Amino acid sequence: MSPPLWLTADFLYEGLDHYADVINERRPGFVYGRYGNPTHVALHHVLASLEGGEAAWSFASGMAAIHTALTELLREGDHLVAQHTIYGGTFALVKDVFPRYGIEATFVEAEAPAVEEAIGPKTRAVLVETLANATFRVSDVQGIANVCAERGIALVVDNTVATPYLFRPLELEGVELVVHSTSKYINGHSDVIGGAAVGSRSRIDSIRSLCLEQGTTAGAFEAWLALRGVQTLPLRMERQCATALTLARALAGHPNVASVGYSGLPDHPDHRRAAALFGGTGFGAMLSIDVVGGYQAAARLCDALRVARVGSSFGGLRTEICHPATTSHRQLSPDERAGAGIGDGLLRVAVGAEDSDDLVDDFLQALEKA
Repeated sequence: MSPPLWLTADFLYEGLDHYADVINERRPGFVYGRYGNPTHVALHHVLASLEGGEAAWSFASGMAAIHTALTELLREGDHLVAQHTIYGGTFALVKDVFPRYGIEATFVEAEAPAVEEAIGPKTRAVLVETLANATFRVSDVQGIANVCAERGIALVVDNTVATPYLFRPLELEGVELVVHSTSKYINGHSDVIGGAAVGSRSRIDSIRSLCLEQGTTAGAFEAWLALRGVQTLPLRMERQCATALTLARALAGHPNVASVGYSGLPDHPDHRRAAALFGGTGFGAMLSIDVVGGYQAAARLCDALRVARVGSSFGGLRTEICHPATTSHRQLSPDERAGAGIGDGLLRVAVGAEDSDDLVDDFLQALEKA
């Protein structure tokens, strides 16, 4: 009922030929912790099943998953089209690190026409997030997948925020890979750093080979924690999505809130797209609020919260709030943040599993002090 945790890093063999056969994949077996063990295999089976892929591989972090997935697809001289409003760490990887490899990138809105216009003769991949961190605009994944399928370009979708509970990108023709920070909703308990990539068996085999050379495989204990946590994914997401919608409704129209970024609200510009893409399952467990008065007002709100707390991540059972401009998206220049819709008054709210009335009351009392 409970998959065991294999902590062993080394494995024993009947003799030299047996060891050589296993490491060269002529016989089944395990080699070394960096190559994976039965705990990793169990997690990979679950993740592949959840996302509808043929295979999966787990990494030491979400950034390791994104880096390895993209560097497996791209070579020196290639071009990447990436979503402009994207996690700050990913933005910095693409903007600052990839040019060292001779890989150039163009940042665009996650809309099919913008992506198609940015594609050039050297474009080999497109990267988008299903729900953009930290504005939570809904990407035109269907339209972009159609463009990529027509042009023969690999589409990589970061599905961390949406999770397979809401959406499975691999069901769309044109999507090559799905990546996750398993630290977030896959694990769900704020006690793991990990990542994953899911796709075809041949693509994951190539990613695995690169991962082994880079040394970015997930630890066995982290893989086991993710495997334990993912078993309650639908229970947690159902509760957290419902509470996020309740909170968004309560904050929308408040005089101290300029806008609420949550596609579950009927007047949100992406509401219809989200309803179609997510099939009525929900609209996600994260939202953004733009506080009237900028950073100082946002800081006063955060100081006054008692149920929600300022925190560094998302996807766990406690509601966490952060200021993207100074934390998760600090790598962007002021102009880049403005282009991504991340202003000085914007707060990212990751809704937990607390009582919804308690959470709403907490935000309303804090807003009075903003």
